[in-house]
Amino acid sequence: MSRGRIVLVLILFTHFIFSPALVDSALAQQKLKRIAVLDLSGEGVTKSEAKTLTDRLRSRLVNTGAFIVLEREQMDEILSEQGFQQSGCVSDECLVEIGRMIGVQEMVGGSIGKIGQTYTLDLRIIDVETGRILRTVSEDYRGSADGLLGVLSLAAQKIAGKKVTRPKAPRKKVANKSEGGSGMWWWIGGGVLVAAGAAAAVLLGGSSPGSTPGEDSALPA
Repeated sequence: MSRGRIVLVLILFTHFIFSPALVDSALAQQKLKRIAVLDLSGEGVTKSEAKTLTDRLRSRLVNTGAFIVLEREQMDEILSEQGFQQSGCVSDECLVEIGRMIGVQEMVGGSIGKIGQTYTLDLRIIDVETGRILRTVSEDYRGSADGLLGVLSLAAQKIAGKKVTRPKAPRKKVANKSEGGSGMWWWIGGGVLVAAGAAAAVLLGGSSPGSTPGEDSALPA
């Protein structure tokens, strides 16, 4: 193969490897922060449930596309090699120490609590270099423990700094049937109360069922 052909092949190969799309993707990856998630401390949930909820938070943070998230296995392996036990690590200083050990830029930690029938979720993301809290997220949830899985999806979006819009409940038409008659009262736009059914004709200036239009209903003597 001639030298000119070799150069041409190298140019084509380089163009293929370093195409704009690939370069843009690589640059985007370089801009993402490397983070790790410490197991959530929990009261009102079991240790197993806290671990499951932490894993869900980790996967949802990956889905935001805002971070490069260190996997649990990698974090546990590094900490094990360092002889560090992460259980009981809840302070910001401890989070920073772990972050430096495992080589990430930011750490996510938090807790799950329970008051009465309400679960509380508190999360924070900390800059490992400065020790500064970058963002906090607090969510309250009333219901069964498995409903916390959905709450964590919402919290992950907030940790990533994404705008979250809560769905609005649809406005329902309210009906109230009176005890003594067949009429129905309906609320319509603007807060106007309108009668429907047999009583509507009377209230709106009409006649009652069975009477002749224009005549008043007969009253007993």
